[in-house]
Amino acid sequence: MSVPIQAIPYLRLFKRLFLGQSSLGNVAFRQDVLFPEETATLRPAIYLPGQMEKVIDYRPTDTISITTKETEVRAATSTNVTYAPTIAYHIKNAVLFDGCIYVGRFKHPISDRSLFKGNGAREPSYIKSCGLASTYLGTKYFGHWLLDDCTKYLLAEEFGAPLSLRMPAYGHLQQYQTYFSQNWACIDRAYIDHLVVFQDFSQSSFKRKRYEILRKRLQFHFPERAPSTFVYLKRGNTGVARTIENENEIVDSLTKRGFLIADVATDGLDKLIRTLSSAKIVVSLEGSHNDHCALVCPEDSALLILQPADRFAAFQRAWSECLGMRYGFVVGDARSAGYYFSTSEILQTVDLLLARMDA
Repeated sequence: MSVPIQAIPYLRLFKRLFLGQSSLGNVAFRQDVLFPEETATLRPAIYLPGQMEKVIDYRPTDTISITTKETEVRAATSTNVTYAPTIAYHIKNAVLFDGCIYVGRFKHPISDRSLFKGNGAREPSYIKSCGLASTYLGTKYFGHWLLDDCTKYLLAEEFGAPLSLRMPAYGHLQQYQTYFSQNWACIDRAYIDHLVVFQDFSQSSFKRKRYEILRKRLQFHFPERAPSTFVYLKRGNTGVARTIENENEIVDSLTKRGFLIADVATDGLDKLIRTLSSAKIVVSLEGSHNDHCALVCPEDSALLILQPADRFAAFQRAWSECLGMRYGFVVGDARSAGYYFSTSEILQTVDLLLARMDA
């Protein structure tokens, strides 16, 4: 601790230049396999013929840079999957500095550097033992925080107060942390004697057990369930801009079929939870706002995702299958004013979902 904490990144860079890269496995003094590799057979996703032919490459200006069209299409349609093991890496004498973990030559970035601009000098904390709850994606996207970080928190609290890092001001964070009995106050700088970092990115049965813990904590606060219904979940202007060109037409068609309309932007979390907790089918545009459904919707429900052709993503399929929900999608055409989805295709896919669920 004789080196000023501000110098740690430069010291690590110097070591890396002369001694080479390092890895999480190399710097850990112990590795515990909390849950082994697991294989699973998934039910086929439900979609109409010709949908996959609509999917096109991501636009160059798209903000998604961590995946590809091919990867997402495979994830959405594959019926066999191998889940990586969940591993706890134990590290001695780690340093947390403005969103990154440093240990010798190893650097583990988590929070974006832009979150720390203008914060000035801050005194570091000293932590005896802790588990890292925050993830790289969780500090960037609400859905990953809700489903990945909040479940990882349950692992981290076994090693002391879970370590959470700076993230954007997610709109529903305060309420969720209250319902989950979690504390997401961030720490920016710290010297840590014993840090546990988790590999925990699979939607395995081990992840399902932790989803169920969070679902039960929510049910404690919202014990009453309304009669089963269908829900169209409006995204509004939340998150990365994605506009449905003919949303009014879709809402009108679904309303005539008995769908309730929920709006992420205006309803408030408590109203969303009460509406989604009785949903038999939820129809919505692809995006992290759907991740509310993972912790709220009945496990015998279904999710129908409206997939933009140029940003097809299968994240919702992974957790829906993990929880036993049915998953389907309709692909919409990219147009200058947004995306166009065929109401006929949406209604046909709703009927397909109902038929599979009833069967």
